[in-house]
Amino acid sequence: MLEQIGRYKILGELGKGAMGVVYKAQDPSIGRLIAIKSIRLDALTEPSERQRLRDRLFREAQSAGILSHPNIVTIYDIAEEDGMAYIFMEMVNGPPMDALLKAEQPPDGETLLSILRQMAIALDYAHKKGIVHRDIKPANIMVHEDGTAKITDFGVAKIVSQQMTQAGTILGTPSYMAPEQIQGAAITGRTDQFALAVIAYEILTGEKPFVAEHLTTLMFKIVREDFVPPHRLNPTLMPLVQSVMQKAMAKNADDRYPSCVEFVNTLAAALHASDRWMPLPHGASHNMPTGGSQDKLSTTMQETLAETMAAAPPPKRKPPSEAEGAGRGDGQPAALAEAEASAETAPRSADGPQGDGKTALEQQSSAEIRPLPAMAPVRPEPSVDAPPAQPSRAGLWIALAAAVAVIAAGLYFVMQRDGSAEPPAAAGPAEPAAQADANLPAAQPTTPQTTAPAATPAQPVAAAPAKAVPPAPPPAPTEATFQLTTNPAGAEVVFDGNNDLRCTSPCALNLAIGRHTLTARREGFRETQRVFSLPNDPGLIVNLEATSGTLMLATNPPGLTIIVDNQEQARKTPASLTLSVGQHRVQVMKGSERQEFTVEIRDGVISQKNIEWEN
Repeated sequence: MLEQIGRYKILGELGKGAMGVVYKAQDPSIGRLIAIKSIRLDALTEPSERQRLRDRLFREAQSAGILSHPNIVTIYDIAEEDGMAYIFMEMVNGPPMDALLKAEQPPDGETLLSILRQMAIALDYAHKKGIVHRDIKPANIMVHEDGTAKITDFGVAKIVSQQMTQAGTILGTPSYMAPEQIQGAAITGRTDQFALAVIAYEILTGEKPFVAEHLTTLMFKIVREDFVPPHRLNPTLMPLVQSVMQKAMAKNADDRYPSCVEFVNTLAAALHASDRWMPLPHGASHNMPTGGSQDKLSTTMQETLAETMAAAPPPKRKPPSEAEGAGRGDGQPAALAEAEASAETAPRSADGPQGDGKTALEQQSSAEIRPLPAMAPVRPEPSVDAPPAQPSRAGLWIALAAAVAVIAAGLYFVMQRDGSAEPPAAAGPAEPAAQADANLPAAQPTTPQTTAPAATPAQPVAAAPAKAVPPAPPPAPTEATFQLTTNPAGAEVVFDGNNDLRCTSPCALNLAIGRHTLTARREGFRETQRVFSLPNDPGLIVNLEATSGTLMLATNPPGLTIIVDNQEQARKTPASLTLSVGQHRVQVMKGSERQEFTVEIRDGVISQKNIEWEN
């Protein structure tokens, strides 16, 4: 490990990435602890990429150098040596915010709300200075041990008064990017407000508002789709929070709050409308019940569970065991309970009419069939040597008589309804059953009816109506709507090579289910093709690549200033310049002297120009 960088003594490592290391160091002159971010520029073999990274580092230093705020990490110095770039910055003794949100015990709601408020104040300050951060995310928020939040990494910040990025380049972290960033529209302070609202949503619900497996799908959701209301993921929140978040994450930047502070203050008021609101840790919403009616949103999860248990119906009692010979509460033995159970299921026998699975008896209302009269209990004499008690002969006859009586009564009522004059002869077996034991009472229907003469033949029972055939499922859709957005807009798009299927982006088009291709063309940009499948891909966001070429400019002596189309370039000669297709006026300055020439840039072509300066 390094022991020293410049005059700073290295004390240890704070973090490590693919491009470099962040060290903890000390300034021996004044004893101040600092952080040093080191970036390996020589890891990039492409000169243009190296230059782009160098520009980003200097932009970070320049942006932070303009800002002086207690909630923004201070940049002390920047240096470049032996293929390494170093940024010397304020040391924050605490973790980044993303580590706090992923912890098993994240900070309480008021602490997180305080962090959001500090971030809002710092962002509004930067916006007034003409700087938009453009990459606000939890990893770029450092939280000191005393609770102070500090914004860091202005590497992709935009200084509004300068044009420091190439047209068509998208900078930022996808999950926190605003729609205007994705679409290449104007960037303002409300772009940072959108990212701040995404962080607030993540704090409150434990989930990001826009999630997808593929980058193009994620960007499409950010531009076109709405997020899940926060109170559906976190029942401790009031629905009022939803309206606040909708405004802060509006698709149109002009519809958002005038400032970040106004957004956070409005959000705090909406949260405090419920005195029991709480943020959710990462992933906790998967195990949470969704919010119900509004009058229960302010209750805690324990109270909601208690209300659910209180409203549940009491459990059904289990029938007494026959082996124990337990009687029912109304004095009837278990054998009679079995008979009643048999009577309830008897109409489903093979003798009953077929159709939809129900007999005519089952189609009568419960009021039409009255219960059997109570019968005297039969108590078999116990025997010491006898095997375990079995149902007595009398009990079996009682069950049989009861079942037959109920069947006969049911069929009798059915025929009375259908105009029959006499119950069927199926009731006959009840008589020998009753005569088999003179001590047993005969089971009779409880509601006798006037019968017709015996000579009248029994009427057949009408068959139940045939089971209704369920309607056929609706046919599968043959078309689906496809939505297309291009960055920039205004591209002419042709689908499947068919000029009859074309539109100008952004647009929506009905296409047949299945695989399709599209070709997007716009002047000044390369032709772009995509393949998609409906209904799996309901829409795409296509980033068009500007046509460009490269100018390799060298001078003798080197280190001269370059001006292209009246705009001074950050790089000195020799330089590799990526320019749009067409003619460009180039000037090379040596003090007050200059040389000028015109170059024609063609797409994908490298042009070289060497200038010998005459002394």
